[in-house]
Amino acid sequence: MAEAFTQQEINQLLIMVNGASDETIKLQNKFSKEQLQAVSYIHETFANLTTNRFPAYIQSMCHVRVLSVDEHTYDEFISSAPAPSTLAVVNMNPLKGNAILEISSEITFAIIDRLCGGSGNGTQFQHQLTDIETSIMETVIAHILGNMREAWNQVIDMNPQVKAIDTDPQSVRIVSPNEIVILVTLGTKIGKAEGMINICIPSSTIEPIMEKLTNWYWNKNQDNTQSTSSITEKPSEEKSGHIPKENDGKNFRSFDYLNSVGASRLLDIIYNEHPQIIALVLAHMEANKAAVILLNFYYDMQSNVLRRIITMDRVRLEIASEIERVLENKLIALSSEEKNYSMAGGFESAVKIFNLLDQVSSKEIIDKFEKEDPELLEEILKRAD
Repeated sequence: MAEAFTQQEINQLLIMVNGASDETIKLQNKFSKEQLQAVSYIHETFANLTTNRFPAYIQSMCHVRVLSVDEHTYDEFISSAPAPSTLAVVNMNPLKGNAILEISSEITFAIIDRLCGGSGNGTQFQHQLTDIETSIMETVIAHILGNMREAWNQVIDMNPQVKAIDTDPQSVRIVSPNEIVILVTLGTKIGKAEGMINICIPSSTIEPIMEKLTNWYWNKNQDNTQSTSSITEKPSEEKSGHIPKENDGKNFRSFDYLNSVGASRLLDIIYNEHPQIIALVLAHMEANKAAVILLNFYYDMQSNVLRRIITMDRVRLEIASEIERVLENKLIALSSEEKNYSMAGGFESAVKIFNLLDQVSSKEIIDKFEKEDPELLEEILKRAD
């Protein structure tokens, strides 16, 4: 009796005959309709929890709703993810493997703007996340994952944790390109900013609880008295599963060390930051030093930052503390790096050498400088004997 073909061999034959690609041929739907619906119910709870709780955290209106729950390949998800966007690799403990929580840049920068005392509407400043912005978003996502934990606890006692944050979808590879994933798309609005939050869960991660999902779906539908909003009344942050960082702002020193740092060194560190972060830092500095730093920005940025200082709202201590921590670490790293370089030169050194030159050489240098850099010559002669 002839040996039967495996499903993989059948697929390869179909590819050869029809010229189809791996992505266009699927063995079967990886998940049943009931399992996808169960995931949808879970994330409706997540959306409701976030809608109810997140406004208190960012002091701004927030609305999250489930738009779709579908199957895709991982490559399809990664290829469609815009760059830059915030991509958090999330450990789904006790499930094996990781998921991805992707937040569009519109929502990312609305959150950063709002948490740093802005209106939340300055989302035109979109770029690769800086170290400070990444640290802020790590704090925010840890807060959001508390809602995810509570939503999933209807099925499994899950403790999702942030492992890493990236902004380039092509550099985030948690499974093979052809693995099937569940993609949950949530329409999100923060203030006037609108964008998406996507949650990508690989099939290999969720497979161990597929039967649980099915059973939970049928039990839920048999109990007509239960609704997805039954646990979404607004509780405290502690009940939501959010675990504050160890200090949570208790050691915040109002950036007092910044006034002892050279203006040029600090400028190098904050120059490419979001204008609301720049405004927050300058507002905590002595006015004379803040003015020196501000003068080094373009006119448009100067007026933008000054306007933001005027209209700045209160800032959560944990966010201010996190910005302070990152800035201080960057300054320490910069000081450490400078120890690897030799410092020499300057006017004092040049004038000492110039004074020791013979008359002919001095005249040649003066003539050369007079043609090429008269202002520099004037300063040298002023300092020379």
